[in-house]
Amino acid sequence: MQRKGAFVIDMKKWKRKDKSCMLCKNPYMEGKKQKLPVSVVDWRSSQKCSMKVSSSIYQSSESLVSASTSSIENNWNVNLGINVKRGEGSLTLAGSNSKLAEYSMEKTKKDRFSFTSHSISCEYYSYRVSSKRIIHPEFKRALSQLPKQYDPKFKTRFYKLIDSFGTHYITKVTLGGKVNSVTSIRQCQTALQGLSVEEVKTCLDVEASASVMGKAKTNINSKHCDEAKTKTENKNSFSSNFNDRLTEIFGGHTTEPELLFSSDKDPGAYKEWLSSIPQHPDVISYSLEPLHELLPTTNPARKLLRKAVHDFILEKSLWRNCSEPCSAGIKPDPKEPCLCSCKNNPGVTADCCPSKKGVARAKVTVLRAQGLWGDHTTGTDGYVKVFEKNNMLLGRTTVIYNNNNPHWVMTFDLGDVILTNYNPLKLETWDEDNKWDDDLLGTCFVPLKTGVSENFCNLNHGILYYKTEVTCAPSLAGPSCSDYVGSPMSFNLEKAYVSRHSRPIPQDMLREMGVVPNEEPLAVKQIGHEAYNSVQLL
Repeated sequence: MQRKGAFVIDMKKWKRKDKSCMLCKNPYMEGKKQKLPVSVVDWRSSQKCSMKVSSSIYQSSESLVSASTSSIENNWNVNLGINVKRGEGSLTLAGSNSKLAEYSMEKTKKDRFSFTSHSISCEYYSYRVSSKRIIHPEFKRALSQLPKQYDPKFKTRFYKLIDSFGTHYITKVTLGGKVNSVTSIRQCQTALQGLSVEEVKTCLDVEASASVMGKAKTNINSKHCDEAKTKTENKNSFSSNFNDRLTEIFGGHTTEPELLFSSDKDPGAYKEWLSSIPQHPDVISYSLEPLHELLPTTNPARKLLRKAVHDFILEKSLWRNCSEPCSAGIKPDPKEPCLCSCKNNPGVTADCCPSKKGVARAKVTVLRAQGLWGDHTTGTDGYVKVFEKNNMLLGRTTVIYNNNNPHWVMTFDLGDVILTNYNPLKLETWDEDNKWDDDLLGTCFVPLKTGVSENFCNLNHGILYYKTEVTCAPSLAGPSCSDYVGSPMSFNLEKAYVSRHSRPIPQDMLREMGVVPNEEPLAVKQIGHEAYNSVQLL
């Protein structure tokens, strides 16, 4: 969501035709009387402040951005004819070009992230825009300059107006103060510290509550979080360990950028900000109407502008299109179809992250032997036993009879192992006699390290050849899989996608949705940030 720098409704005109004006007492400014613009009706002053920090977890940037529209109190896309569901994926319409989208979506292309959101608000005033509102002269002038038709030739003229004035205007407003803090959490790096995203969110809740209510009133999770700090890298507060954050503050005055996590640095910062809201309120929630609703139904430009707004929103929207399928045997998350859910695996978390450092998938292949000598008069009846840690038999090869140079090429899957505390594999080569009196021809101890490695070891009589294949779990690297690495998208996908699972809507899909094509490549520049009565949904 972007507020535009231009006004579509004249909010500075307060004098009526009879030269009178509407005065309202402001109880939060010592009863001071304030003039209301002519376009404003139903002014109310009513304080409603939350003392509890609201928080949520989002497993994808798409769900985070979609939730950011919660400050819109009505169905903003009514009368625009936009269908959000499209075949295999869905569309992200509102907020796709917002500061929050820019912050969160690019990150997901570099690694797997979850996001926590913490917010709190305090309402003081509300009003509604009159049905007899006064159109701002600048907007009226821009409307008069629109072409009489909307087609590829004149499309850019309409988009220029939308760029300046937005796609929607505000019709109902709540003023006050609000703080939104979004924290980025690397899922697998967090799991390797022995923490879950839910645990991090809970402990951030505790610290945010301490900033709002004071440390003396923090909740029952405080003790648990104090203990959990010892798992973090620097053993400081969770907000300092997980400090990749975007904070947006609406209304009030403060110099503290981390207002919801300021209890240690500046314990009084939140209360100071709260007390400044009545004098410096901002828009914290609102209802919207598409820009064309400002034009009378008799004005031919109304339908043309409606179509332009429809096309503009779709062209700036994103198509959720999963960039990578789940591996065999792993199911998609029912709530997040582009994410995978891993269960019943001790080495992997529910988010498909390694549960600890050193997690790897290992295989050993017994290849062949050379120069065995087990029997005096005939060739060796050779076979190999494979032992895991604690001398547990994993399996054995078949017996190859009467052959001093047998070829087995048998693979044994060790499954998930922890390399950092895994003892070397033991391979025993035997000559079969009567099964109870078989002869041990030699023992090999095979260390496990990442990669594919073919090697051999000397037996008492002969040589055994084998191969090991060790693959680190996702997000791990190094000889013993103890180094954390991100899970970036492939280079080609990264160029095509805006986030890990969203990309611009393809041109053929836009055509199917009725979007008027461009006469030539069009670059729409986003401008402006602040306004009270015009917004752009993207």
